[in-house]
Amino acid sequence: KREGVFYGQCSEICGVNHGFMPIVIEAIPLENYLNWLKNKTDI
Repeated sequence: KREGVFYGQCSEICGVNHGFMPIVIEAIPLENYLNWLKNKTDI
């Protein structure tokens, strides 16, 4: 429910070097996402 860029780190132990797997998520309003999805073209 909060917009912004959020950073984290992988917490699953399913392989080597997971301590070096950063995660970045950009949370945007639902309307923006739906507009992007509507206008998306296949590559």
